[in-house]
Amino acid sequence: MVALVRVQSGAHYPSDVATGAVIGLAGARLTRRAQRLILRHRP
Repeated sequence: MVALVRVQSGAHYPSDVATGAVIGLAGARLTRRAQRLILRHRP
């Protein structure tokens, strides 16, 4: 919702919002994978 308001108000271009979403999703996925690897290799 916030992303749409930022685009409508002219504060960001749609590509800025899309890029931010992709970076956020990639970071979440990497964090989740790292957590699984760490927990799997616990002594």
